[in-house]
Amino acid sequence: MYAPMTRSRLRPWLWYTLLLCIGSLTIFGSVAADPGGSVVASNDDTSLFIWWLGHGAHVVAGTLGFGPGETGGLLYTESMNALGGGVNGAWNTSLAGFAVLLAPVTWVAGPIVSYNLLILTFPVLGSLATAVLFRRFLDRLPAFIAAAGVGFSSYVIAQLGGHPNLAYVVTPPLTAWAILALLDLGRIRQYHGRSLLSARRFWLLGGGFGLLLGFQFYVSTEVLAGTFLAALCLLLSLAVFGRRLHAARSWLTLGLGSALAGIIALLCAIPLLVTMAGPNAPQGAIRPHGVWNTDLLDPVLPAAPAWLSSGVSPLPRIMDIDPAELGAYIGAPALLAAVIIVVGFAHRSAHAIPLRIAAGTGILVFLLALGSPILLGGRVLLETGPFALVETIPVLNNILPMRLVLHSTIALFAVLGIGLQWALAHSTLRRARYLLMLLVLAAVTVVPAPQTAHEVSVPAFFEESIAEAIPTGSVVKTFPRPLAWAEPHADEAMVWQAVSGFRYRETGGYFIGSSPESPVIYSAPEDALDELLHGSVFDGEPMPDAKSPEVASAVAELRDSGVDFIVLAPEAPLLPGGDGEYEDFLDIAVGDPIIADEGVRVYRLDR
Repeated sequence: MYAPMTRSRLRPWLWYTLLLCIGSLTIFGSVAADPGGSVVASNDDTSLFIWWLGHGAHVVAGTLGFGPGETGGLLYTESMNALGGGVNGAWNTSLAGFAVLLAPVTWVAGPIVSYNLLILTFPVLGSLATAVLFRRFLDRLPAFIAAAGVGFSSYVIAQLGGHPNLAYVVTPPLTAWAILALLDLGRIRQYHGRSLLSARRFWLLGGGFGLLLGFQFYVSTEVLAGTFLAALCLLLSLAVFGRRLHAARSWLTLGLGSALAGIIALLCAIPLLVTMAGPNAPQGAIRPHGVWNTDLLDPVLPAAPAWLSSGVSPLPRIMDIDPAELGAYIGAPALLAAVIIVVGFAHRSAHAIPLRIAAGTGILVFLLALGSPILLGGRVLLETGPFALVETIPVLNNILPMRLVLHSTIALFAVLGIGLQWALAHSTLRRARYLLMLLVLAAVTVVPAPQTAHEVSVPAFFEESIAEAIPTGSVVKTFPRPLAWAEPHADEAMVWQAVSGFRYRETGGYFIGSSPESPVIYSAPEDALDELLHGSVFDGEPMPDAKSPEVASAVAELRDSGVDFIVLAPEAPLLPGGDGEYEDFLDIAVGDPIIADEGVRVYRLDR
């Protein structure tokens, strides 16, 4: 009896999942066709995540007793920034949770495939999680359609252009679902008394909620912090618009369930929190305030992921912003539809209360997403916005307000879903048909375009014969070295290390940390040789004289500090200098390479 019922309930979800997978393959077909050799991004943050996925798999392999040993652990490592004290992964976007889960995939297919697997699956997971939330107040079809709008929203598709940690949008809707479920459980206990079933449900809800939050610590603490702010906005809306639905017993159940979830989440997060207090943590705000603000026109002007976009936002910015951050676009038709739905149904309809709660939450979160100051068309409209309060709170002051549009997007599609349900139920009415046409137009204008991939440049040496030339655990300096540049290929030396199975430690690196000279850094500090080459790398100046005493001293300093090899990839994208200049420079400064094949030249320093 139960099996047929279970199958009948699961069948629509399975078909929905299949359709979502087709949608994801349509948008990211360029990487699905070459998952081990290409990525979708206008920046090179992809290399950072590929590195961390490979690192996590490497640590898991060492823990299980196979593979070479690891310098450090899952959250702290000296595999990167080897001369500068390593990297504190608790302050970096290490994707540790998924790195562990995907370790078998990484072992078999490599970290680039694992990275692209996340890109393909995150819109599907986000849609499914949002559908779970929307099914609390919507029929299946409008819930599924509205949830897909969230999973394939401009925010998610834009962030998947380099920031998968921020595109994992499972936790926010499930947090809202858990809050509503705990409130409803309190109402059930009020009317039916304490029962074994309700007690068991309480522990399941609280425990599952805690594990959800605990896992989020190891995906993105920023999304977790933003979810906390959004939850406060939801609770405020519930208190104002849903006060008649929930008595004191409901709020008590929510408080106890949230406390249980918080305790479980903090227990899960102990390793991360302890590591955060460890070495090489940033000593100040990670990003300057007032830059990553959502412009009031961002929701109506198409940006990078939308098919209506030219690929860049037409709005002026305080400074250049990675297109992966421009995910606030939802289109004028969607905004107009949302206004009509709220004005028309927020007072006298079966969905009046959930509509008010969704609208109130969305407006409050969007006000925070505007940041401080509030901008209109790139110009300051108000010098101070509500987000200025958040900027005064430690830890929360590291949230970039642009990224809070995730939560207002969820609220917006909840409103649109309510309108869609009404229009489908009253399709014989002229106004319902008009609303339906407006919603179809909204969907057309917000649909994302297929994303274009670019090749990841990996010299064959790192996948084929590196074991014959570089002993395990060696310290290597690569050219071009990883740099915190927001353009493709800037940090691909990190991918080389990852695909090699972390056979060596890298002197460079792209990460968030600190140094004796700076409270916050975004890449490994320059060594003496980097300082001599700085002008040729950043300013187009001629290469220094390879025979000069300064160069000889810099090479000797590298050798004395423990660097074993210099590896040059002459054909690598973004290698500064003219054709053959780096080969000639290193041949004179260091000596003949021990290998000059498979896309690299390897120079031995410890000789």
